[in-house]
Amino acid sequence: MSFVNPWGLLGLLSLPAIAAIHLFQRRFPPLLVAGAHLWGAETRQQTTGRRRDRLPISTSLLLELLAGLIFSLALSQPRVGEMGSARHLVVVLDNSASMSAQPAAGLSFRDAAVARLEERMDTMERNSRVTLIRSGLQPTLIGSPAMSLDDARSVLVEWHPRATPHDFHPAWDEASRVIGTEQPFLFLTDHIPDDAHGLPRGMEVISVGRRLPNVAIATARWTFDAERGEGQLFVRVANISEAPKRVTLSAHADGRTVLQQPLDLPADGSIPLETSLPGGLGRLTISLNAPGDGLAVDNTVTLVEPKVRLVTVAVALPSDGAATRLVQRVLSAASDVQLGPVAEADLIIGPAGELPAPAEAQWWFGIGPINPSPVVRNQAKDLIGPYLIEKQHPLMDGIVLGGVVWGGVQPTDFDLRPLISAGRIPLLGQVAGLVSTAFVMNIDLSRSNIGESPDWPILMTNLLELRRAELPGLRLWNYRLNETIRFRAEPATDEAGDANDRELRLVQPSGDERSLIRDRNDLVEITRLDETGVYEVQDGGQVVGEFAVNFFDEEESSLAGLAPGEREARVTSEASQIAIDDPYSWLMAAAIAALLAAILVDWYVLRPRGTRG
Repeated sequence: MSFVNPWGLLGLLSLPAIAAIHLFQRRFPPLLVAGAHLWGAETRQQTTGRRRDRLPISTSLLLELLAGLIFSLALSQPRVGEMGSARHLVVVLDNSASMSAQPAAGLSFRDAAVARLEERMDTMERNSRVTLIRSGLQPTLIGSPAMSLDDARSVLVEWHPRATPHDFHPAWDEASRVIGTEQPFLFLTDHIPDDAHGLPRGMEVISVGRRLPNVAIATARWTFDAERGEGQLFVRVANISEAPKRVTLSAHADGRTVLQQPLDLPADGSIPLETSLPGGLGRLTISLNAPGDGLAVDNTVTLVEPKVRLVTVAVALPSDGAATRLVQRVLSAASDVQLGPVAEADLIIGPAGELPAPAEAQWWFGIGPINPSPVVRNQAKDLIGPYLIEKQHPLMDGIVLGGVVWGGVQPTDFDLRPLISAGRIPLLGQVAGLVSTAFVMNIDLSRSNIGESPDWPILMTNLLELRRAELPGLRLWNYRLNETIRFRAEPATDEAGDANDRELRLVQPSGDERSLIRDRNDLVEITRLDETGVYEVQDGGQVVGEFAVNFFDEEESSLAGLAPGEREARVTSEASQIAIDDPYSWLMAAAIAALLAAILVDWYVLRPRGTRG
């Protein structure tokens, strides 16, 4: 037994003080009673006074001694053994998808790891505590910190490893932060980490993995051709084993089979498959039937049918000019582009002489000459380079301008952020200070050969795709796990410019929901999606789009490097202890209650009693 406050034991000095008080009784004046001879022995009394007498063992004395003892012990806070602390086990769980692999006979790696952990917990005291940390791009606490053993067993049921490859160090650092850098913790995985020098000193490693063959859907893409009204499916199946495999690839939509294809896969090889699909399927579930396969998470893929995102273009150039001819040539070959009036256009292509005032949702691309006057055009310069190209801008992707003569360059008063320039002369730039997006091309296409170079269709295609990407709605409909998803939501203001109260939400495949945040330009970014399946984007409760997230990762699908093993921690300290709810608070309450009870009983014993006549 130990005492938190040993000075409280000084309260035991009250016990001899109480006994001393009872040894000396207070003198009372003699009281004459008539007929005392009739009382007999009861009339014999001790002569009271201030002298030591035999200690009277009375109820009052016992109660007062009990009260003093309880009060002294309450002040000293006694402890028996390690009461108030418990063993604390911190466990990092490898959340990689390979942990869900399962041999043909036996437990999955996940179940084997849980079994090893439960064996460890069975050897711990009943009041021990467990903290579970799941690895990933961002380490996650499973359950609550310092759970009881029963709670830890309950939350382990909800652990389903499925993450793509990631760095374990953040999870190890979190474990060290919880328990201390020089205290041991446990890492459950399916392979022993290679870098022994970079491992935490207190980490004990238990690996439950072993080498397994595996067949996986390595890639699956679904594209849609609006002109033909049909889709194109591309699938690549990989065999990650040393023996050839025969598998069957199936695709289902609305309960009907649209594809069923047997495949003979070579050892450590892959086979691509491409096929046409009718439009209007909505969703497609692709599955792989591979007997003896080690990992199931990479055998099923769900794809969402791509939507057509038309870009409406209004061409406001002079009908008889060289610019109109060159623009029309590119637009006629572009996919998912339609011509429309200026008021309904997403992109307006017009003369660069006068900057219009397009709506905020419209883009404008002006093509020179900036001043159509014959005199000014005759004074314009023709340049042959060199050209400075802003390669970081997506509009300049693939632009080289090799051998291009940039003709008809004129002075301009536009405030341009140059994308192409020659010296200090801006040749193509984005107009600054506008709420809409506008570009000016300082050129006279009738005096330039850029229309005959590969740079012209590349430039116009980049412009169309850049505008398409900025249209409201999802840009893509099928993603990988943990891939960042970006799109522009519908404006958060109405036509009058007043903010509305529509809430943008994401509904996960599990049914859980979370709010999405749009910036001032209505751009939305979704990150850290670690659950496969189909997600919904809702704007004000209305579904505005859905997309699928799938597991595609050949590195994680490879089970060839897994192996069992153990590695001891490199620290010599004992198992960590954690303070738990102090039971002394309950003892203190009980002691105070007993003290009050003793005082009340003492009062009851010593209370004045009346006499009968």
